[in-house]
Amino acid sequence: MLAAAILAAEGVSFLLVGSAALWLHGEPIPVADADVVIEPAEENLRRLGDALAEIALRPAEVPRVRALPWLSVLSVVTSYGMVDCLLERGRRDWQRLRRSAGRILVADVDVPVAAQADVWALRRQFKE
Repeated sequence: MLAAAILAAEGVSFLLVGSAALWLHGEPIPVADADVVIEPAEENLRRLGDALAEIALRPAEVPRVRALPWLSVLSVVTSYGMVDCLLERGRRDWQRLRRSAGRILVADVDVPVAAQADVWALRRQFKE
């Protein structure tokens, strides 16, 4: 979740989903990584690429920004844990997911978090 706080502090527009979002909503669930749905705007993808390059353990493995619009998922190992950027999900569902999203404070940063019902719906769709 600290990786999500850093992305938020760097101005990346995203929504935290997955187990980290459920944990922040109070669910007793183990958290293995940070799954983030990324707003697909070009400028936001540039901010994402810059932020990931700063926190990645292997910055050379972060794709160039111009490749991001074509990727489905980008997984990056950071010193804060794994971050899975759900780029295709952002292209498909950004507008719908952000309507009911909220913000939760993580390390003094407001982290945008998808609504609990939306997170469970995504989990059912992709984990089962």
